[in-house]
Amino acid sequence: MVGEGFRDPRVALEALAATEIVAVAAAGHPLAAAPSGRSLGLDDLADHLQIVQSDPSALSEGRDFGVLSPQTCRVNTQDAKHAMILAGLGWGRLPVWLVERDLREGRLVPLPTAALGREARVAYEAYLAHRVDQPLGPAAQAFREILAAIARVA
Repeated sequence: MVGEGFRDPRVALEALAATEIVAVAAAGHPLAAAPSGRSLGLDDLADHLQIVQSDPSALSEGRDFGVLSPQTCRVNTQDAKHAMILAGLGWGRLPVWLVERDLREGRLVPLPTAALGREARVAYEAYLAHRVDQPLGPAAQAFREILAAIARVA
């Protein structure tokens, strides 16, 4: 999991690496057409549909993380969120590693807002999350080691 917004005593978190999130919209979306030099405020973002990934677990039921607009479309995967933003249906925040190519090739644009971090980017810690009451088995321990090794290289 990524971010600091969720803490639960039943879930152990092990920091792996930092990952950068960027607020983006499709190049043809109205938010992408903000006049040059004008920074979008939270009220500007709230006027448009925000694509939000929902957490399917009961642990975060009834809680929102990073939701800024009263107009939301909730999806259950990051890939669906990415596809909907690319299609111009709304705006959202996605990992830079996922959208680097879209940004470079002009399909997505970072939103010009300082309200969501410098250049609409924020670094979050990525964690391996697991239940406290169930020790990691051999496969999960191997997975943890692989994730940690990948994080050290990246």
